[in-house]
Amino acid sequence: MATGRNNNSSKLKNIRFPHDVIEQIDEQAKKENTNFSAWVIASCREKLAKSKKK
Repeated sequence: MATGRNNNSSKLKNIRFPHDVIEQIDEQAKKENTNFSAWVIASCREKLAKSKKK
């Protein structure tokens, strides 16, 4: 259940995506049996992990 903009484990951030990127993410998320938010979070974590290795 939503608890507002902040809770103990997360914070709501609004972000704009180009329409074509949203469509591509939605398609890929569906293939991976996940949702938009989970896919974006996983992708961000992957990018952060790669940047730490450099």
